[in-house]
Amino acid sequence: MFEQRKTDAQRAADDMDDQSGLYQHVAADDEKREAAMGTAEAERMAERHDRLMGYLKEERDRQAENRYQMAKDEDYYDGLQWEPEDAQVLMDRGQAPIVFNKIKPTVEWVLGTEKRTRIDGKVLPREQDDERGAEVKTKVMKYVSDVNRVPFARSAAFSEQVIAGLGWLEDAVTRDPSNDIIYSGSESWRNLYRDSRDRTIDLSASRYCFRQRVTDLDIAKAIFPKADTHLDSVTMKEEALEDGTSPWYLGERLTNAMEVESRMRFGERGAFISTALVDSTCRQTVRLLEAWYRVPEAAEFFASGPFAGKMVNKADPMHVQALRARETTYNHVALRMRCMIATESAPLWDGPSPYRHNRFPFTPLWCYRRKRDGEPYGVVRGIRDIQDDLNKRRSKALYILSNNRIVVDEGAVDDLEQLRREAARADGVIVKKAGLDLRLEKPVAELEGNVELMMQDESLIQDVSGVQSELLGKQTNATSGRAIIARQEQGGMVTAGIFDNLRLGIQLQGEIQLSLIEQFYTEAKVIRLVGARQPMEWVSINQLDPTTGQVINDITARQADFIVSEQDYRASLQQAAAEQLADVLAKVGQFAPQMVVQLLDLYIDLLDVPNKEEFVNRVRKMNGQRDPTKAPTPEEIAADQANAQRQAEAQELQRQMALAQLAELAGKGDKVKAEAIRVRVQAMLDAVNAGGLVATQPILAPVADEIMRGAGFVDNQGQDPNIPQPAAAAAPMPADPAQQGMPV
Repeated sequence: MFEQRKTDAQRAADDMDDQSGLYQHVAADDEKREAAMGTAEAERMAERHDRLMGYLKEERDRQAENRYQMAKDEDYYDGLQWEPEDAQVLMDRGQAPIVFNKIKPTVEWVLGTEKRTRIDGKVLPREQDDERGAEVKTKVMKYVSDVNRVPFARSAAFSEQVIAGLGWLEDAVTRDPSNDIIYSGSESWRNLYRDSRDRTIDLSASRYCFRQRVTDLDIAKAIFPKADTHLDSVTMKEEALEDGTSPWYLGERLTNAMEVESRMRFGERGAFISTALVDSTCRQTVRLLEAWYRVPEAAEFFASGPFAGKMVNKADPMHVQALRARETTYNHVALRMRCMIATESAPLWDGPSPYRHNRFPFTPLWCYRRKRDGEPYGVVRGIRDIQDDLNKRRSKALYILSNNRIVVDEGAVDDLEQLRREAARADGVIVKKAGLDLRLEKPVAELEGNVELMMQDESLIQDVSGVQSELLGKQTNATSGRAIIARQEQGGMVTAGIFDNLRLGIQLQGEIQLSLIEQFYTEAKVIRLVGARQPMEWVSINQLDPTTGQVINDITARQADFIVSEQDYRASLQQAAAEQLADVLAKVGQFAPQMVVQLLDLYIDLLDVPNKEEFVNRVRKMNGQRDPTKAPTPEEIAADQANAQRQAEAQELQRQMALAQLAELAGKGDKVKAEAIRVRVQAMLDAVNAGGLVATQPILAPVADEIMRGAGFVDNQGQDPNIPQPAAAAAPMPADPAQQGMPV
């Protein structure tokens, strides 16, 4: 079964081509496609191609306006902030179109926050006895992340998410022997067209997604060797249209060269002028389209067992095993993912998706979306107008400061143009006629007004974006620590939605990566894990035990779930919580230092320090604590049981010792009591003997009394306090005088 599973996965992997994921399934099925031409399948392929090209044309029209604005958002981030018409006005009056880019540091803070708080995920088991397998898959996902540089790809996609409003992550399979079989990276929004009618954030309701790629003709022919005639014809049509030299913009050739002329017109200042020029090439190229689309198909689904709700895939050995175990199934019409590679003129390949997850291989990262039509936009969109006003106010103030306004009587000078030139010079010489007025003025009020508005623009950029001066580390009027933290929290709340969308994107990407690992990691392999200040770790997967015949760490045996590790992106809030906890621990430590030791791991977990997990693990190890998010291992369970037994034995020993001490004290008490009685009886016998002696010899009584008084004996009127005495009789009441005949 293990060998059969490897064969099925390898066959699916062999249908993949280069790591971009664009030309999947093509080369291996080229002969099959040729054989199918003219058949019913070819007709269905052509029909689907026509329908998909219609969808693509519609999406280009629907998204054209917003995609143009997304391109301008990126221009503003890069400093291309002047429109050619406005820049020409400045240059006509001898002033350079200067850019004071306040957008870039604002955006860079958001991008830097993501880089500083990169997070990982972990895998949770679906079955109770698969915790070890989930841990191994977590390590395998870390390996996939390392070999594909996934954190950097996420940062690249996040950059487009923040600036343009939409970034894309891609996860696919490649058969390039120089790379790992699973490929993860990012894709530019310029190359992708989504289903604009879908308002969901995970593309769950999308019917299609297109990727376009301008490819060199020789590369395209190498991938499609039997379609070279068609590829030549497509390339020739494009060359005939514009001689193959016109620029490309948003996937379309521009029909004029005014953008090129405008760039040349501004010379070195053209680096700050926003034009539509993106690319221009004389190479022979062809535009290939990759269409992922869903079609309704009747399929069989599992109704019970570990694959409940999943579509039955008889090429999957685990599904076959579940069917043999008589798991119940049911029929249902579902949307099945397919893929087509084509030009705009004809299809080149079409077939079902090779991926078990039945999703698009692309994961969107949204910044904001317009409620009107669901189109994306980024942080830059809301501050572009303010940035324009800032540039123009600054240019206007500089122009006013650099020039003089001249008030002159008519005839005061012979040449007004010469007067204008001399007045503009710092060492100008002006000769006027006597008796006529000529004075130079500075419009101070207008200058101050522009400067004040310019300062307001800087403040508005921070207010709208949420990136306050406190977040940028600048000195402000907030002097107290609480005021600074409050403003930092305010900025964190404004940008919290962006990071929440990134977190969702990482969750969706992790689910796809885990599915690819469970599907395609079928070969025996030893992976290497490297961590900061941690020893190198080697993990073996899919290793066949020759003695038992069982597969050790079988990645494909069971399915698991991916979750994003807990991480607070709001660094300011996390820092505030750590400071508050530190104050509480300092107060508690004054009367209960043992509590501080027990809570030390939670405090370190709140800190934003490198290698934090290693600190936490060492503290818990010293305190004998475990990670509350992980189930105890068999070794830990055995240690807990041994510790509990030792504690029970110690408690029993303490109880026995306490009983023995109690019995000993009871024995001592009885002995003391018996001794006291013996002494008392002996004293009484001695007293009786002494009394008998005194009775026989009365002359000795005074001598005995004197000896007793010298020993401290107190006479109690002849009564012994140890001998109970009878109660004294009550005194009789006096007689009534009247009854005795006495006068009253």
